Amino acid sequence: MSRRGCTFLLQMVQYIIHLALLRCGPNLSQADQKLLSNIPTDPRAIENAFSLGNKSTIYAVCPDPDCHFSYVPTFQEGSPIPHYPSTCNHREFQGGKTCGTPLLKPRRIEGRTIYIPIKPFVGFSFKDWLGGLLARSGFEKKMDTAWAPCRQAGLGPESTDIFDGEVLRNFKGLDGLHFSAGGEEGRYVFSLCVDYFNPLGNKQAGKKKSIGIISMVCLNLPPEMRYKPENMFLFGIIPGPNEPPLACINHYLHHLVEQLLEFWHIGVRFSRTSACYYGRLVQCALVCVVSDLPAARKVNGFAAIGHTQMCAICHCTRRQDDPNNNSYATLGKRRTGTGIRDLAKLYLDAEDEKTRNETVTATGIRWSELYRLPYFDPSRMVVVDCMHNLFLGLVQEHFEILGIRMDNKGKKSKTTPALTINIPVELMSRLNDKERKSMDKLLDTLESPMNKELESQDGYNTYFKRLEKLHKPALKLAYDLFKLTANPTNINKKNLNKPDFVHAILEWVSFRYLPTCTLIYTTFTANYTD
Repeated sequence: MSRRGCTFLLQMVQYIIHLALLRCGPNLSQADQKLLSNIPTDPRAIENAFSLGNKSTIYAVCPDPDCHFSYVPTFQEGSPIPHYPSTCNHREFQGGKTCGTPLLKPRRIEGRTIYIPIKPFVGFSFKDWLGGLLARSGFEKKMDTAWAPCRQAGLGPESTDIFDGEVLRNFKGLDGLHFSAGGEEGRYVFSLCVDYFNPLGNKQAGKKKSIGIISMVCLNLPPEMRYKPENMFLFGIIPGPNEPPLACINHYLHHLVEQLLEFWHIGVRFSRTSACYYGRLVQCALVCVVSDLPAARKVNGFAAIGHTQMCAICHCTRRQDDPNNNSYATLGKRRTGTGIRDLAKLYLDAEDEKTRNETVTATGIRWSELYRLPYFDPSRMVVVDCMHNLFLGLVQEHFEILGIRMDNKGKKSKTTPALTINIPVELMSRLNDKERKSMDKLLDTLESPMNKELESQDGYNTYFKRLEKLHKPALKLAYDLFKLTANPTNINKKNLNKPDFVHAILEWVSFRYLPTCTLIYTTFTANYTD
């Protein structure tokens, strides 16, 4: 629950106990008053008492929408009040001018004036979170046994998890041995996700805001446990109202990379875990970035999806004189992690904005903080997640964004239809041009997966209104072709009207009236042709 909701519940508990104590008399004893005063009304007090809250740091982010540089707070001895620079002193280029944007604003707290960040960013401690994960009973054993497929010789006939893949089978540690060969040490791998969303909801009109989420998932956990909210690590929420432009996301990733470098180079020793009473050394690595296509390119330093160098895996380029992208001069020549780092170093060392833009135009690569991780290979460890690729049906859209046509006619390719319908040419010849357009719209509707929507009355009414607008001859042709029967049975079947045809067609699709039409789904073949 939210903190406000927890505060309400705690206050209600205190109020109920107070009412119960008043049954003994209107005056409470000192013991009863102390009992009531000991009940916390702020959930943060409970989090501190039981160490439930993850340690966090509030960074001061530059409010300039083109900067986003962040600053770590400092503390005077014995004081809990954080101190930040008053203005942003970030220089984008050596010898360039400083940003100079104010970072702080005054706030009165208990009669004192303190200065807080205008744009705060709360970053959580990965070390503290991992310690809490290893303290859970049974988790450590499951995380250690995840390496079993990588220790087996050869690839199996099927890949069911990331540990069956080539990257983790060949992933080596600092000692040159396989990363899992840590002896008594804990060796764990993680994936990073960066995604943006509108906190006001996905509205078609009105104000649109965008804030980002930076989270990590422990891949050593079984697949059914990885993506449960209680098992995921939230590093921070990128403040809005808009996404950081170009490489400004690096200012947020910098603090996470600092923690990951510590886990890679020297490791972190936990004084005690659930399975190791006397503690153990733990090393971690970030082996993949899982995001949608635009976020993946921004986080990993690749140019926008419309760039000439549009591929992160190979060196194929979009030719200006080839709008259909039917040929690629360097198709098949793979990129390498070393090559991408070298190009990114040119971007980082550029003396001015003009030189930097020329570098991006020529290479399609910007600098990413992830390149500071010596083991990270941006040519192999960037994944466009299956949720955006498959569940939301964006594979086709990604191809269109990249400028690759899905067919020779340049038409938008449809997703896999729920059914395909074959209409004989002699039947189609009976329709005029307007009626044929109605038949095309009817086929498009029927080929879309709408069975679930028809289960609700609202969904049924929506499709009914859509089909009722079509021409009657097209509806009658489908009615006769599918050998449907009008329902209910008390209507005059010799003089059917448009609503009768629409009801019969929708009942056929929804399996309510013809439960055996599953056979029709599997026996109908290609679309009609003139």
